[in-house]
Amino acid sequence: MVWGAIAYDSRSTLIVMRGTLTDQRYVDDILRSHVGPFLNGLPDAIFQQDNARPHTAKVAQDFLRHFQTFP
Repeated sequence: MVWGAIAYDSRSTLIVMRGTLTDQRYVDDILRSHVGPFLNGLPDAIFQQDNARPHTAKVAQDFLRHFQTFP
């Protein structure tokens, strides 16, 4: 799997993950490690993602409650 984020005037590093992306792995390896710091550096950022199973898992939604997101 390849993951990345873009914003108006910046972008995250591209993450290449091998193996299965579980809900917890998504939180630990992507959200906590990359999305959190990326969003904290962008004032008034709104995070949007698709409805893939790891994105909609309770553990991922619990983590994202700390950030402004589109439903």
